[in-house]
Amino acid sequence: MSWNRWSAVSALSMLLLVLAALPLRAEEIIANGHFYDAHHPTSGRAIVVSRDDGGYELRFEDFASDSGPDIFIYLSSAKNPTTDSAVKNARNANLGPRKALRGNQSYRLPKGVSPEHFNSVIIWCRTYSVMFGAAALERQ
Repeated sequence: MSWNRWSAVSALSMLLLVLAALPLRAEEIIANGHFYDAHHPTSGRAIVVSRDDGGYELRFEDFASDSGPDIFIYLSSAKNPTTDSAVKNARNANLGPRKALRGNQSYRLPKGVSPEHFNSVIIWCRTYSVMFGAAALERQ
């Protein structure tokens, strides 16, 4: 095999290896919104993305909020909730405990939880049944 043919085969093999390592489809932003205060200062951006594996993930960028007991992340059917009762009377999906007071973080949506059914992200204190903050989600 000549040098030029060997180089071409080698380059093609490398390209195929790189393509095989790439995801089957790119992640897509489904919805996003900016956090606002409720009972506590809350800021940052919430982004819902579709994952390569067919699931969904909620991501926080530049997130910040106060400390508190028993803080959980909910997806809620409430639109622009400003009161605790709006959250209590809505359909909510619990994504688990808040991971950090500040910074970027992510939460996988459980199987069967589809972002199409939800309009906001809630930072919720279960001990006192109060909303620390929220982000209204805009569909992309």
